[in-house]
Amino acid sequence: MIGGVLEIRHLSRKFGGLDACSDITLYIEEGERLALIGPNGAGKTTFVNMVTGVLPPSGGAIHLDGRDITRLAAPARVKRGLVRSFQIARLFRGMTAREHLELAILEREGKTYRVFSSVKRMAGVEDEARTYLDEMGLGAVAERPVGMLAYGQQRLLEIALALALKPRFLILDEPAAGVPHGESQRILDALDRLPPSLAVLMVEHDMDLVSRFARRVVVLSQGKLLCDGTPGEIMADPRVREVYLGVRADAG
Repeated sequence: MIGGVLEIRHLSRKFGGLDACSDITLYIEEGERLALIGPNGAGKTTFVNMVTGVLPPSGGAIHLDGRDITRLAAPARVKRGLVRSFQIARLFRGMTAREHLELAILEREGKTYRVFSSVKRMAGVEDEARTYLDEMGLGAVAERPVGMLAYGQQRLLEIALALALKPRFLILDEPAAGVPHGESQRILDALDRLPPSLAVLMVEHDMDLVSRFARRVVVLSQGKLLCDGTPGEIMADPRVREVYLGVRADAG
């Protein structure tokens, strides 16, 4: 084993004669804060779908904590600790934020058959749910139906649900998408409270959010890894300016 919580070796995916992703090798360490960026059509979604088990690769291998998970189905990867934010069950507008967390905890423990019994009789479930809500700054709205939450609060709830599955590796799929700019700081503050040992990959278009969150950035272009470095190095790389940032970077 070369090292890392997640090891991706020569991962590729073909659609007919098209190479959607080609020969991607990436190692992600425990506690790392990594961002994945690239222009539309760069292969980001295909790559993440392969890592999470939604799409089988045409070639290559994926290892989580040294175990080969390349052929595991998506639910089995979640149980091993590889969680993607939108893999969590969709939010139910009539259920409270607390009830969502309790349901996620019961799912993790394989006890969803008890969903209609009193959670208060299940040792620790309610307290654990409130812990995750507090970590995401949602304690004050724990009893509010999700349909009444602001969109930014719903995105924070999605992250809390992911944490309730106790991931070893978390993929955040555009956590600030659709969130008003004035609320993005709440997302960042919540991300700062993620467990320091948790490895996190953020797929994001907002370069301001990327530069404030990530310690390392990888860039995909035309299905291949273009470069890998610190946010400052990536922003200054002329190849990135050409294929991704373009006029916006020049204007900046």
